[in-house]
Amino acid sequence: MFSSRFAKLAAQNKSAWKAGLAIVVAGTTFKVVYFNFSRSVLVDHMDRRHIQATEHLHSARQFGSAAAVEREERVPQLSPEQKEQLQEYLKLLADNNPEVYPKQKR
Repeated sequence: MFSSRFAKLAAQNKSAWKAGLAIVVAGTTFKVVYFNFSRSVLVDHMDRRHIQATEHLHSARQFGSAAAVEREERVPQLSPEQKEQLQEYLKLLADNNPEVYPKQKR
């Protein structure tokens, strides 16, 4: 009884069913195409940013290396007494700040 009534309604509204199906198919197609387009835009943008960041990191490392060499050249050498004082100071820092130097043996 119910199925025959539903079958009659479905047959009477055949054009409405076709329109609904067309809307669902068009919406799904639009979503898939838009997703693929937006994904490609995002991936391309991320690739460009990654390349720029890698180049910047490389130049920053080169600058850091050059600056370290320059600093080493400008710093005067420590005398043995100054080296001993520096080691005592570093040991004192490690003893007073165990959270900063946790692996130092005392």
